[in-house]
Amino acid sequence: MNEISFNPTFLMGEISLIALIVILTLVEAFQRPIFAFFGTTDTRELDARNRQASRLASIGLMFVAVNYYIFGRATAGEEIILLHNSLKAGGGMYIGKLALMGAGILTVLMSSRYTLSQQIPAMDYYLLLCFSLLGALTLIAAENFLMIFLSLEMMSIPIYALVGLKRLSPRSGESAIKYLLLGGFSSGFLLLGISFLYGTTGSLVVSDVIGRLTFSTMDAASFLSGLGLIFVFIGLAFKVSMVPFHAWTPDVYEGAGTPITAFMSVAVKLAAFAVILKIFAGMDSFGEFDSVIGVIFMFFSLITVIYGNSVALVQKNVKRMLAYSSIAHAGYMGLALAPMAHKIQTVQAVLFYGIGYIAMNMLAFGVLVYLTHKDHYCETLDDLKGIARKAPGAAAMMTIAMFSLAGLPPAVGFVGKVQIFIQLLEGKMYVTAVIALLFSLVALYFYINVIVVMYMREPEKEIKEIGKQSLLPVWLSLALSVLVVILLGLIPSPLLQWSLKWAEVLF
Repeated sequence: MNEISFNPTFLMGEISLIALIVILTLVEAFQRPIFAFFGTTDTRELDARNRQASRLASIGLMFVAVNYYIFGRATAGEEIILLHNSLKAGGGMYIGKLALMGAGILTVLMSSRYTLSQQIPAMDYYLLLCFSLLGALTLIAAENFLMIFLSLEMMSIPIYALVGLKRLSPRSGESAIKYLLLGGFSSGFLLLGISFLYGTTGSLVVSDVIGRLTFSTMDAASFLSGLGLIFVFIGLAFKVSMVPFHAWTPDVYEGAGTPITAFMSVAVKLAAFAVILKIFAGMDSFGEFDSVIGVIFMFFSLITVIYGNSVALVQKNVKRMLAYSSIAHAGYMGLALAPMAHKIQTVQAVLFYGIGYIAMNMLAFGVLVYLTHKDHYCETLDDLKGIARKAPGAAAMMTIAMFSLAGLPPAVGFVGKVQIFIQLLEGKMYVTAVIALLFSLVALYFYINVIVVMYMREPEKEIKEIGKQSLLPVWLSLALSVLVVILLGLIPSPLLQWSLKWAEVLF
């Protein structure tokens, strides 16, 4: 592994995204006087500015992704330590950053319709989204606890604002305040845990901290180290919605705008899980404590799977149901960490599952965005009744999303769950595997129920025509999501290989 002080090539994704943020800021600063000069009315001005912002943000993010694909591919074969052990670039995390950029692009594409229907200033919206994406990209590359904390806050703070931008819904502001308050508590736990680890090891570099920790004797240093790890786990478990740190998830997912809910459910979760893997999956020298970590992950993850799938059964709001589904999926990813004996394969399974989850969850939320317009929200099961007659294409795409989330072939969700269960069986955790499988079968009910409602239930009221505003970007996001879900389900080998390379970077 090479160590250099700085090379812009290795951070081309982040640098390109910063350039896009600067461009969006300048456009926002100068476009209002231009519209005022031509005497454009307020409503027409907002619509025109929103369309312009949507085009600029989507094209800009695509350019960022292509730019990183070109420059990052040249560095994907080697790992580089940057800025005195603050960041790691190259290697397998190349695919992780591309996945996050893909989530950002899909969010921007589906947001064009959302910002127009909700009369939201789109430029502010996209600037916040880009800042959050920048934080997520930096987070998965962070090798220093201080950089982890700063990146996590850069990712989270814009989300707090985005959740509250849904002007036409009173639940949006309530959800934003709840997320902000609980997010502040989780950040406090994380920072306190980092301070304990720094106090006992004298370092903030993750690899150094893990290497210096010792639990051979239960002295004060060992106690504070253990307490620090617990606090760090609590702070990160909040971000991935693991029970019992999940309380914010259903209300925030329901209250936020659907594109923001989609982005939160995938990008934030994948980035936070990458940090969990970086810290906890690398602990291979603690003797008996190594197995204790596995038991802790097994307990919390299994409870998360059971709770998420059980409560999702009774939900009538689709976004709320997907929130509990998201909790359950966090549990499945956590379960792979329980057998600590096969570390590389374990991390590979989690990363594959996480990247596949981006596509299938974005697809589900994208359909809800497509079916929502200014005078009609599509959020409940009643809203989906008989929708297959009015929008057969959208119903078919939602069916694919539900099959993948349920873990049914030939979608990517099936391959992802197989990878998780392989890790449990190789770790000889047979009882855990059986319980997880049983609750996967339980989850079939609420996923299949969505399909039944769309195709076999009569609508209780007349189904309104699908709004024509900004349909092309939404359809493009849906088409890309479907393509990824099906292709990765049929041909998973390339992503499995890249996930393995990323796993090797973490050790």
